[in-house]
Amino acid sequence: MKSRKTHSAKKHWQKQKWIVAVSILILTAVLLIAAFTWFPSKTPVNNAPDVPEGLKTLANHYMNVMHNLNSTQTKTSMASRLNPSYNQTDIFSWEQTKLTFANDPNGFFEDPTQILDSGKGICVQWSDVYVSACLSLGYQSRLVAAVDTTTWNYIHVWAEDYYNGTWVHVDPSDRVWNNPTRYQSWDWGGAIGSTVRVYSFEDGAYHDVTSSYSTH
Repeated sequence: MKSRKTHSAKKHWQKQKWIVAVSILILTAVLLIAAFTWFPSKTPVNNAPDVPEGLKTLANHYMNVMHNLNSTQTKTSMASRLNPSYNQTDIFSWEQTKLTFANDPNGFFEDPTQILDSGKGICVQWSDVYVSACLSLGYQSRLVAAVDTTTWNYIHVWAEDYYNGTWVHVDPSDRVWNNPTRYQSWDWGGAIGSTVRVYSFEDGAYHDVTSSYSTH
């Protein structure tokens, strides 16, 4: 009797271990599916097929900028300049008191603390500071650029925030929040979706977000 009970208990324990293992596998699969559903996909430059060299150069540059903005050192420095209770719209308003728009890009910086110390910048500098401030307070934010695909030079730079479950357009230098079709009235806006593409840049990845800004 003792050996039968022992054998039965062993079988029961093995069955329990099998159930636990299957449950862990199912949970892992659910979490992976949720991750792909909830967060936007990323395209590493070096792994994307048939990427033009001009786009590679541009993307690598802005991903390097994002790498600096996302570094512990930069986030710590930026956080010391901010009220820790600020949300994304507070940061948007705060920046308007810190920078002046200047048309001459000579001597401009891409490090947000240097930009703030200079007190001026064009769209790139305004966007760098805004994204950096958001990242320093734990908000998901990234740089976005409208790009001329004939030269692979940027035309305009702004930001996006991951806000209430979606990416929201933020143009700090133009003082506009969530109006992605506003560029249609600009001289290059009609070319969005053809010779002008829009790309977002994060730390180590980029992707094409033209459809968010095109009316075609």
